[in-house]
Amino acid sequence: MFYILVFILLLVIAYVMTPAEKRFEWGVATERKMAGLVLKTTTISEGEVRYLEGGSGTPLLLLHGFGADKDNWVRMSKHLTGKYRVIAPDLPGFGESLKQPDLNYDVPAQVERLKAFVEAIGLSEFHIGGNSMGGYIAGNYAVEHPEQVLSLWLLNPLGVATSPDSEMFAMLRQQERPAVLVGDAEQYKELLAFAFHKPPFIPGFIIKELAKRAQVSFPLNSQIFQQIHHIDDGQVHFTVPLDTVLEGFHKPTLITWGDNDRVLHVAGADILGKLVPQSEVQVMKDMGHLPMIEAPSQTAKQFLQFHQA
Repeated sequence: MFYILVFILLLVIAYVMTPAEKRFEWGVATERKMAGLVLKTTTISEGEVRYLEGGSGTPLLLLHGFGADKDNWVRMSKHLTGKYRVIAPDLPGFGESLKQPDLNYDVPAQVERLKAFVEAIGLSEFHIGGNSMGGYIAGNYAVEHPEQVLSLWLLNPLGVATSPDSEMFAMLRQQERPAVLVGDAEQYKELLAFAFHKPPFIPGFIIKELAKRAQVSFPLNSQIFQQIHHIDDGQVHFTVPLDTVLEGFHKPTLITWGDNDRVLHVAGADILGKLVPQSEVQVMKDMGHLPMIEAPSQTAKQFLQFHQA
């Protein structure tokens, strides 16, 4: 018993003395390993793209939202890697991928970079999905390159121009700072409360490290946010809105949305569902903006069942 207590004490001491950044790296690496994902790197003309990959079967390309990164998909991916080859990149401008302030990060430019990424890793046919900004990009990619896309999965996607204002878009109309644009630790905590209906457990040291990284990325993120939303006097103007480009889209499309999404109005789900002939709309009860993190198993099950129907 004495030796067990000593061992536990040593573990506690080691934990306390380990820098928060190192503990963050260990935590991220552990979750990736549990999901069967490994970190990889490829290169496109503008620079390096880092991505996670794991599993076997038909490729499933997953695109994260604004201010996020590839690890947003880890908790859900462990429920999918048994049947799919999951690939989750850091989109250019975010995470560990290339970040160049002089580039244009609006959706058409990101679609072109995604095409270069797909070619670099040798994908020919795949399912594509995305959350928020990633859904906006995924939808436009599917329309631009339908010969590659087996199905489209939109999770609370940005880019539905005719949708009613969400709480965040009301902020934009009042010319306030949008909740997803984070400049310090306090704003990051506010974002977590805003993005989730029931926030999942995230250790404090991870929140602290994510907040620090968001603060460093704030200048570029501010630039990208404006490039994507084209805000003028509080009005948002999308370059290639989903409710225009997806009209009549002929591939199977799953639309997942949380009914308590404060970032993007849930009415967007029905708007898109009526435009896409082969679509299925799943509105998740008591769910926020990030269903793949808030309810990873339930969200993955939707995709699995969609492809069994």
